[in-house]
Amino acid sequence: MTMTQNTPEAQAEQTLGSRLLYLRTPNFRGADVEQLQGALGALGFACGGATGVFDAYTEGALRKFQLNMGLEQDGIAGKETYAVLNRLRNAWRDKPQIEEQSYMSLARVATVLERHAVVLFGTCDYTRRIANYVSNLALATNPRSKVVSAESLLVPPSQEMLLTKVAFKDSETDPGVPRVLCDDVPTLPRRMRSAMEMAGQRHQEGMPARMTVEVPQVPMGADDASADQMAHHEAVQLLDALCAAFV
Repeated sequence: MTMTQNTPEAQAEQTLGSRLLYLRTPNFRGADVEQLQGALGALGFACGGATGVFDAYTEGALRKFQLNMGLEQDGIAGKETYAVLNRLRNAWRDKPQIEEQSYMSLARVATVLERHAVVLFGTCDYTRRIANYVSNLALATNPRSKVVSAESLLVPPSQEMLLTKVAFKDSETDPGVPRVLCDDVPTLPRRMRSAMEMAGQRHQEGMPARMTVEVPQVPMGADDASADQMAHHEAVQLLDALCAAFV
């Protein structure tokens, strides 16, 4: 990718994808930075507004987006990042930046739960507990819910189901599998929706529909009752975000 001059005139002419963007001194500035910030903000990765300046806040949002999309988390807007943004163009083009939003109550999501098939699983006792709590909460809201844990399935999950792994930070994930950090409640549904769209595109290309959701680890020394309370809290937050993402 050819770098162009960093003059005010050249910056004004830049379009998204025309050059590598990353954190440096002096900061990259220009229309392409503003477009990148607008896309990230509309997808749920807050940059502090479309300022046209590639600052540390923008780099942080970009790294979260890359992790969310299963890309290398290097903070550099390059060929692969631009390719994913172009594939998601309909999800961010002409859309507003993320804003604070209230969550849907469980009572309002009954129809959502029976329209979308999601299978959650964990690989340790705590993450399996979260997956089971999500399933139990969903079924308690709507007995016809298709949001279930892998342990509750009587048959293997079908190709139409979104297989969702509940995991800790730094756990292994196959390359290209979208990964969502459950760390910012207001933006979580939108970031989850972006990951779902990427998983759906992978499914259309013949790959399994999969994503990973990353939850905080249990603090050292926490007793079983505290861990159970944390797991239930994470499950409520995760189910709420899943339902909001599908709306």
